Amino acid sequence: MTDRQVKTRQKLIQAVGTVLAKDGFKGLGINKIAKTAGVDKVLVYRYFNGLPGLVAAYSETVDFWPSAGEVMGPDPQAIRALEPDMQMAHFFKSFLAALRRRPLTQDILAWELLERNELSKQLEQRRAHTALEFFEQLEALPDDENLPAILALMAGAVNYLIVKSRISCSAGSIDLGSDSGWDRIDKGIDLLLKGVFTR
Repeated sequence: MTDRQVKTRQKLIQAVGTVLAKDGFKGLGINKIAKTAGVDKVLVYRYFNGLPGLVAAYSETVDFWPSAGEVMGPDPQAIRALEPDMQMAHFFKSFLAALRRRPLTQDILAWELLERNELSKQLEQRRAHTALEFFEQLEALPDDENLPAILALMAGAVNYLIVKSRISCSAGSIDLGSDSGWDRIDKGIDLLLKGVFTR
């Protein structure tokens, strides 16, 4: 593939995020993506075999979703040395910080609450895969029947706060427009997860 082809392919992938964030899943179409990218729509089929393939390529980018390595941080061994509940707290705090760095992703998550289709499911699968990759890098988590419920509750809370921050600067008395507000959220995550497993 030539440099020009690589750049064209990248333009199309980036255009997916731009269109999704602005128009949602129902507004996502090949014509609009091609126009946003400034290329011929036939290239969507040539490079990606159609819209599902293009969305799949976008889902794999770190522009859309943080990698397990990004969430783990620069010192994985230090995270593995933590107690299991604090390993989980690290995941959600780091994950939240990563999403705060991705405004387009925040808008896409908001659209996903309103519009569900096969394309949104592709992005959801990528998110689940990243979480699985992270937890596979940890020391064995306790075999606790409540673990799936705890993870679901925390993931729901994180996604809600991220979406909420796009439309409002506060959640209760927490200022979602300031670093100090998010620091309070981080401390809350630590408190919620501290000692959730019987040692």
